[in-house]
Amino acid sequence: MPTRLVWALAALVLALLGWLMLINTALGISGYLVIGVGVGIGCAVIGSLAHDALAGPRERL
Repeated sequence: MPTRLVWALAALVLALLGWLMLINTALGISGYLVIGVGVGIGCAVIGSLAHDALAGPRERL
């Protein structure tokens, strides 16, 4: 499996886990922290994909 796919899946799982924590009011408001980590990883993966798509031929070495 490509590395970015694994990171994207981890981001999705963390974001959904955070939402579930908020819905079930488990561990107070720490669900926001878990959502933030998941969204942060997701943004990094999207940024990496965008950089590869927009990079010139010399940057893909």
